[in-house]
Amino acid sequence: GGEQTEATNHNKGQLDAGVAMVFAAGLFVFNWGSRKGLLEPVARGLLLPPGATQAQVDKFGQSASEALFYGLSFVLGMFVVPRQPWIWPSALWWKDKPSGSHGELCDDLKCYILLYFARYFQGVFSCLLEHKRKDFIEMQIHHLSTITLIFVAYNNEYCRVGVVVMLLLDPADVPLHFAKLCKYTNRDGLADVFFHIFGVSFFVTRLVFYPYVVWSAHIEGQEFLPYAGAEWTCVGLLYVLLLLQLYWFSLIMKVVVKLINGGEVEDVRSDDEDEDGAGKKDD
Repeated sequence: GGEQTEATNHNKGQLDAGVAMVFAAGLFVFNWGSRKGLLEPVARGLLLPPGATQAQVDKFGQSASEALFYGLSFVLGMFVVPRQPWIWPSALWWKDKPSGSHGELCDDLKCYILLYFARYFQGVFSCLLEHKRKDFIEMQIHHLSTITLIFVAYNNEYCRVGVVVMLLLDPADVPLHFAKLCKYTNRDGLADVFFHIFGVSFFVTRLVFYPYVVWSAHIEGQEFLPYAGAEWTCVGLLYVLLLLQLYWFSLIMKVVVKLINGGEVEDVRSDDEDEDGAGKKDD
C-alpha cells in the first residue's frame, strides 16, 4: 500500500544519503592525499621554477587537483548523460513528470548524481582549507547552491534537468586550470592558448546553453506540470547560479582586455597578496 511505498522510499533515500556521504569522504581524502602526497612534491621538485614559494606550490596543487576532478567528472557525465532517451528535446525533461517515471534512474546515472553531489559537498570544506581567493564567498555560494539544487531535484524527481546542469558546469573549468598550471610553470604562451579555450567554452556552455536550461525550467516546465515550492526553489537556485556565471564572465573579460593590451594571463580571482608575501607576481 501507500505506507509501504513511503517506507521503501524513505529507506532508499537514507541509503542514497549514506552512499553520498561515503563518496564525499572518499573524495576529500583523495583530493588532499593526492595534493600533499603527489602533486605538490612533484611540482616543487620538477615543475615549478627554483625558489618557488609555498603559496605557489599550494596553488599548483589546488589547480592540478581541480583539473583532475572537473575533467574526470566531465568524462563520466559525457559517458552517462547523452545516452539517456530523454536528453532532447528539452520538453522531455518535464513531460510525464506526474506519472512518476522520472524517479526511475539507471544505476550509472544515479552514481553520477551522487558523485557530483559528493564532490561539491567536500568542496565546501576543501575551500576552507585552500588558498583564499577574491571570490571565496561567491565560490561557497556556488557550492551551497549546487548542493541544495541537487538535493531538492533528487528528492523531487527533477534529475533530468539536474544532470543537464551538472554536465554544462564542468567542461570550462578544465582548460582554466590547465592555463593556471602553465602560468605557474612559466609557460605563458601555452597558458594564453588554454585561456582562450576556456573563454570560448565558458561562453558557450554557461552563457548560451545554461540560460536555455534556466528558461526551460522557468517557462517550458510549467506547460507540463503545476509549480509549487520545490519547483520554484529549483528555479530560484538556477538563477543564483546564472548570476554567478555572469559575475565570473565579467572577471574573464578583464583578462581579455589585458590580453588585448599586450598583457599576460593571470588569475583575476587570486588574492592581491600571498600569505607568505610573494605578492601579485605569484597569482
